[in-house]
Amino acid sequence: MSRVVLYARYSTDKQSSASVEDQFRLLRQRAEREGWAIVGEHADHAISGTVRDRPGLNACMAAIASGGADLLLAESIDRISRDQEDQANIYKHVRIARAQIVTLSEGRIGAIHIGMSGTMAALYIEQLGEKVRRGQIGVVADGRAPGGMSYGYRVVRQFGDDGEPIRGLREVDPEQAAIVLRIFTEYADGKGPVAIAKQLNAEGVLSPRRGLWRANTIVGNRKRRNGILHNELYRGRILYNRQSFMKDPDTRKRISRPNAKEELVENDVPALRIVPEDLWQRVHDRMGLYVGRRPEAARRPKRLLSGLMRCGQCGGSFIIVSTDRWGCGNRKQSGTCANGVTITNGSAEARILSALKRDLLHPDVVAAYLEELRIAAADARRQLIRAGASRDRRIAELRAEEERIADAVAKGMPPEPYIARAQAIVAERSQLEGERDSLPDLERLVAHPSMPDRYRRRIEKLHELINTSEALRSQGRAILEELVDHIAVTPRHNDKRGADLILHGDLAAILQLDTKKPAQGKSPAGDCTPTLVAGVGFEPTTFRL
Repeated sequence: MSRVVLYARYSTDKQSSASVEDQFRLLRQRAEREGWAIVGEHADHAISGTVRDRPGLNACMAAIASGGADLLLAESIDRISRDQEDQANIYKHVRIARAQIVTLSEGRIGAIHIGMSGTMAALYIEQLGEKVRRGQIGVVADGRAPGGMSYGYRVVRQFGDDGEPIRGLREVDPEQAAIVLRIFTEYADGKGPVAIAKQLNAEGVLSPRRGLWRANTIVGNRKRRNGILHNELYRGRILYNRQSFMKDPDTRKRISRPNAKEELVENDVPALRIVPEDLWQRVHDRMGLYVGRRPEAARRPKRLLSGLMRCGQCGGSFIIVSTDRWGCGNRKQSGTCANGVTITNGSAEARILSALKRDLLHPDVVAAYLEELRIAAADARRQLIRAGASRDRRIAELRAEEERIADAVAKGMPPEPYIARAQAIVAERSQLEGERDSLPDLERLVAHPSMPDRYRRRIEKLHELINTSEALRSQGRAILEELVDHIAVTPRHNDKRGADLILHGDLAAILQLDTKKPAQGKSPAGDCTPTLVAGVGFEPTTFRL
């Protein structure tokens, strides 16, 4: 008797949770008709089919991978996934476990279903996005807000002739509008966003997210037109399509991109104006004083340690809080951290540079690292050899299957039934051969004894660059970024005014600095770069300065 695990899903919180139970009812009926034993039922509620990591689906795949189920049964393939890449990946994992996917809509799923269904799902997602965009443009043209709720407004509840609620209607919230007007006025009068945020927090005024105010909540981003001071709705203008959103193909996190000016959709709504036009212009005239700097100048760190120092208590960035002194940014901007320790820039630089030269090249540290690297390299070699043997066996199996198909067609069998399988064989074999060809050289999985000497030269070069001239400090900064992940700053024990600096860096990366590729024609044996495997001894290394 086949063992089956049932999977159900619905997409958004606007759909009924009863949808899952309806799906399970149909799936149970199918399993009963087929005589399958149900070994599990898993569901994902209000999660899009484009999301890769879903608890319910993960549980089903775990049951398949462990051999606890022979079949994965769902209403349709797009309940399992709407992403082409994910569908193919799930299908491959199910096949490797010698199991099958069955759906009520498509039946037993094969390679052709994955190809066609993935394409249709991708088209559906794209067309749905276009329909939503067209609908939102219509909402803007009608003088209604197309997106979420902006601070300073509240929802107006009205119903259309069809009895459905009219979405996007807003009216000014007098209490919040007074805060918006105050922010604009104080900024126009010369008060900075940090000072404004701290005062609002001190008075207990809740931010738009019902938490603490921060400087970037107020000033936002000029290109993306977000933040209180960039919100065009406060001047009585609805602005839509400021940004485009897409998902990173690796992390699946949503990322935003500002759209070109010609793509914006606008409409004036005088009834929603909070900020008078003259005040709006005063604010943006002041903001314009900080616009127009050269991009390379804006990106270049002003100080050697900019972006490298963090608060050891809250994890926030350490910033310049007064003339040439570093302090916790969260404490200064929102008053949310108790770490009041500060340190001068000169003192921090001197302590960090001397510690890099003194502590990170201690003979015991280097010896321990090289021994860990030797063990890890040996283990990596064994794993590569095992994986290579398994891969070669699979390639041989695929070649044999290709030959059998070719023989069958040569003997007069119609080729049509074999086309899909032949294409799948070629794709899998090409992938495996590509993986084999891209394997690292086993002989290079060794740490060269000259690494400590190269590292020492790197440190000396860093000191030379920093002490020579201000113009060369940017090169020293590049070297320092290779050496240091971050520096945590905490109050020194029994000394409220003193600071402890704890350097965090990857010792493995540190000791392979200045490793150069061999010149063409030379043997790589004398100058090799270690390929490191995560494990004991390769976690970020910390040193107290």
